[in-house]
Amino acid sequence: MPFQAFAHNHHEEAPIPSQKPHIKTGEKSALQKLIDATEPGGTLVLEKRSYRGSISISKPITIKGVEGTRIASLKTALTITNTENVVIENVVLQAEDVGIVATDINKLTLKNIKIEQGTAGIQISNGTDITFDNIAISGQDGHFSTKGHAIAIFNSANFQATGCDISSVMDGFYIEHVDNISLTENRITDGRYAVHMMYSDNVTLEHNDVKANMTGFMIMVANHVSIMNNMVEKNNSLNSLGVYTYDVEKVDFSNNALNENTVAMSIENTRKMVIKNNSFSANGTVIQAKRSGTLSIQDNEFYGNILSVRTDNEGVTLHHNYYDDYTGKDYDGDGIGDTHYIATNSFGQWMVRKPVYQYFIESPSVVTLNMMDTEVIDSNSLVIIDDQPIVMKKTMNTNFSMNGWQFIGSIVVLLVMIIVRRKLI
Repeated sequence: MPFQAFAHNHHEEAPIPSQKPHIKTGEKSALQKLIDATEPGGTLVLEKRSYRGSISISKPITIKGVEGTRIASLKTALTITNTENVVIENVVLQAEDVGIVATDINKLTLKNIKIEQGTAGIQISNGTDITFDNIAISGQDGHFSTKGHAIAIFNSANFQATGCDISSVMDGFYIEHVDNISLTENRITDGRYAVHMMYSDNVTLEHNDVKANMTGFMIMVANHVSIMNNMVEKNNSLNSLGVYTYDVEKVDFSNNALNENTVAMSIENTRKMVIKNNSFSANGTVIQAKRSGTLSIQDNEFYGNILSVRTDNEGVTLHHNYYDDYTGKDYDGDGIGDTHYIATNSFGQWMVRKPVYQYFIESPSVVTLNMMDTEVIDSNSLVIIDDQPIVMKKTMNTNFSMNGWQFIGSIVVLLVMIIVRRKLI
């Protein structure tokens, strides 16, 4: 494979100039001339400097930068069209329009790319075998409605993204009509939706950390979805959701932690979904479900939530979960409560609508209302029960760490205090 390395003495400096001082209309940028001079299948190594102007790629090529390699443009920084086997590594893109636009491509790899976003980060349509590794995209200050998506993928197949760090954009990932998606170990904060996906199948979301967005995962019209080992937390502004599914079929939702969300999970018209081995803590409502009668919720742990579950007439199945507010007993010692757990009640429903009502928890009137719910449970299809609640939590977070120097210092201070006290007495 041919290999070309280029060195230049003239260094152009970021940020983007207000005009194009070095590029006349119709003139190619210095970097575009380097790309044109690289043979198909070759590797172009860039030096530590800033390259100005928009560039385009329409042939198989690898471009490798080093620390300090930047491409700055007043428009889209990089356009890739109608080609295959393109690899871009170790480059910072600064664009006032979109960082990268790619269409009709096969086998595209972006690795160690940072995009200081103008209106959007990366847009890809009609692509196959797309791999992103360690992409960093940060939007500007302001409301997310004024921004673009960090990564948008349309009408494509075989897309995977790992280790991406995204913040302050509209949607972290916007994915539409894509088959076979894998998003792992990504961190997405301060956006509208961390992952916004529709009309897509064969989805895996694993080990992602989504925090302080309007909604964490929003998945609509999809099949075969696996959501495992993710952290979804602090999506707690007005009407925020940790996870939302609509018209989704065959969902495995397991081993996730959902903390401090206004509603941890909102599930509508979803079929064959199993929620298992998750931890829910300090959420307003944990699960609200509509038209999802096949939903099964089992072997999860609930801590400090206002309302565990509410649903419509189709109901859901609760089985073998742990609830920290379960007050039943386990007289036979089998680890399962001898009375059922009521996951939803009248006061909880009102408290979700009016959070200020939480100040009346355990008041005599609320206790009486809860007792009335218990009495009518057999005839009220909206009251959801777990007939085999777990009385002891299965796991206990016992993370304990000790700073050795602090411990030694504390011992020394304690001894000094004892000695001083003995001398004074």
